Amino acid sequence: MRSFNYYLLPLIILLFSTSSLHSQKTDPYHLTAGGFGSVLSENYNLSVWWCEGAYKIMLDTPVPQSQGDTVYIWSGKNEYEPFQLILKPASRIEELRVSITDLVSDSKVISCQSVDIRKVEYVKITKPTDSYGYAGQWPDPLPEVKGPVTAFGGENTTFWINVYVPDKTPAGIYYGNVKLESSNWKEDIPVKLTVWDFALPEITSLRSGFGLSVDKIIQYHNLKNKEEIKNTFDLYMKSFRDYKIAPYDPFYLHPVEEKVTGLAWKGGIFDYENSYNGDYSYRIEDNNPAASISASYKRKINIDPEKKYLLRWKNKATVHDHQYCILLEGFNSEGEKLVFENKMEVFTSDSIWKSQEFRPGYFSDEVTYVSLSIFPAFRTIAGENTGTVWIDDIVFTQNERNINLLDQGNFEVKADDIDINLDFSEFDKAGRRYLDKFGFNSFRLYLKGMGSGTYYSRKEGVFEGFMKGSPVYDILMSKYLKLMEEHLEEKGWLGKEYVYWFDEPGEKDYPFVRKGMETIKKSAPLINTFITENEPGPEIMDVTDITCTIFHKVDPVKAKKIVSTGQEYWSYLCTAPKAPWISLFIDHDAINMRMWMWMTYSWDLNGILIWSSNYWDSYSASPENYLQNPWTEPASFVQGYGWPYGKQTVWGNGDGRLFYPPNRNPNKDRSTYIASPIPSLRLEFLRQGIEDYEYLKTLENLISKAKRKNRKLSKQADKLLDIEGRLFNDGKSYTKNPAEILEYRRKIANMIIRLNKNK
Repeated sequence: MRSFNYYLLPLIILLFSTSSLHSQKTDPYHLTAGGFGSVLSENYNLSVWWCEGAYKIMLDTPVPQSQGDTVYIWSGKNEYEPFQLILKPASRIEELRVSITDLVSDSKVISCQSVDIRKVEYVKITKPTDSYGYAGQWPDPLPEVKGPVTAFGGENTTFWINVYVPDKTPAGIYYGNVKLESSNWKEDIPVKLTVWDFALPEITSLRSGFGLSVDKIIQYHNLKNKEEIKNTFDLYMKSFRDYKIAPYDPFYLHPVEEKVTGLAWKGGIFDYENSYNGDYSYRIEDNNPAASISASYKRKINIDPEKKYLLRWKNKATVHDHQYCILLEGFNSEGEKLVFENKMEVFTSDSIWKSQEFRPGYFSDEVTYVSLSIFPAFRTIAGENTGTVWIDDIVFTQNERNINLLDQGNFEVKADDIDINLDFSEFDKAGRRYLDKFGFNSFRLYLKGMGSGTYYSRKEGVFEGFMKGSPVYDILMSKYLKLMEEHLEEKGWLGKEYVYWFDEPGEKDYPFVRKGMETIKKSAPLINTFITENEPGPEIMDVTDITCTIFHKVDPVKAKKIVSTGQEYWSYLCTAPKAPWISLFIDHDAINMRMWMWMTYSWDLNGILIWSSNYWDSYSASPENYLQNPWTEPASFVQGYGWPYGKQTVWGNGDGRLFYPPNRNPNKDRSTYIASPIPSLRLEFLRQGIEDYEYLKTLENLISKAKRKNRKLSKQADKLLDIEGRLFNDGKSYTKNPAEILEYRRKIANMIIRLNKNK
């Protein structure tokens, strides 16, 4: 017979652990429900337990009170269903191996190759996102288990085991075993998977947009050439596909190539408000203190090195005594640059028009061609000088002849002389792979000439040197937009795009945004316009197809009304909202990302957006030549928006980071990683929510069909779609207990099966 102390000791440990959790503000359901999960085996040295893949297992989460001997999971087809297997040893276990068998139902098999085994790892939170979170170790990275691991004594070692049920899997009950083994111990854990007799759609119903920085991928993966970048980018696209979300720009490496003919100059602005003579001058601006900006004549000019040449022009600047540079570079007859055959001079401009000239003298015998560039500020290696100059009536001629060798030297152009050709070859390759094969249902369409902006600053639209508002701009944009719309329609991709060109406008920005939307709608009415709104301003939905509101400012009544008209309403998460609202942070509740999808369905929203998935470093906050390490430094810091370099303001832990780089030491490890990203626990929770959304949509579609045949059953089913008031009241009042979602999901699944049988 076991002594009283034998039974008392686990209770004391549980109470102590519970008290510790309570002091750390862990979700209250841990306490009221007496823990979650079930113990599978237990002795003096080791507890093995499991729970569904819906919880965050802290290092000190207590071993549950419930006892069991099998892992039970349920799944539809074309669905990922995870569970967590947790070991809590009294002392360290070395060389721990974990694997899984095939899952078998009579002669039917789900291969072990369809099962993904990852280890739950932890990041140290030192700057809590808000008063709800707390400092300490929080679970988030999920690296793949590729060999033996170590389980440390006195803390949880958690394995995230994800079963993918292929689309054609027959319904039924499948059995298998998770195999645990070390040098002196082994154990088999039975797994029972029930496959429900319905499948989730191949292409997700829920639209989405998730940012991805290719520059960050190159930095953290140490990629050195185009082939490495292309291959690694494709691995990221596969991860997006597997997690059932769409990247902003799957065409990033495969853009539409534009060829504009009929213009002799590039890099400046045809200015119709400031000309010396005629309709236009050429305005050249350098507002970048970190680079020397220039404009140039597109064609190389054929010269005779035995002749002298003269360059003369009219010029003015924004200020008096402003220095700028003109550069002539020499090329041989093969068009190769001759490194030390430059002719360059510094000129001083005034704020009123004046004549200037440059006499370059003779060129060397090797020079057959010269190029012409104009730098609007004194040129240096660092590029710290800035400024604006205007050029007009520029002439390049031999001294003996008065023939201008420059086309459009007076900058007078007509729209009818300009032609636009778009080459979609590379774009179409990416479209076939990522839209047709991978099934991405959304992509951010880049449109040249639109301009951009945020509530903080904005940039006017320019198309091939013509400013928005000028007559030529309107004509060229119309041609360009019509070509884009026609091609998307021809390929069957029209409707998947969204033109997200302005972010979070302030009240003052809405007239500017409206003009931009009207530009698109005037010439390409079928292309989807898109806006993110943090501070919803004047009504703009008459020229906007998709509005995307920050989550805590979504008005469900307004959303339903907008969606009922055929337009789309999305929501997004970023540095806001914070607790008590739904959020994306590492140091917040496990249920948040999943519950976001239930609210999305309940409010009739069509899509979701997160601004970045790999925001691993802030150039504003990180020291020079230092890359923030997301494995050890989980806080996302502010970047841009007028922040001075070195100011370190936290947006939140994990904001903009749903993946981790495979390189765990980016400042020292210079190895090349052509590898998939490491997913986060939050991304797993999000995918489960997206799949829950599909359950709800599947049920909704079946109800609409069943109403004609089985009114009673369809009424019962209809009640299940009334989620609000059951799982949540609003965006900041919702259950924190994943068990409630899991139970509700089972009810929906059973109703789907009943309705399918009563078709």
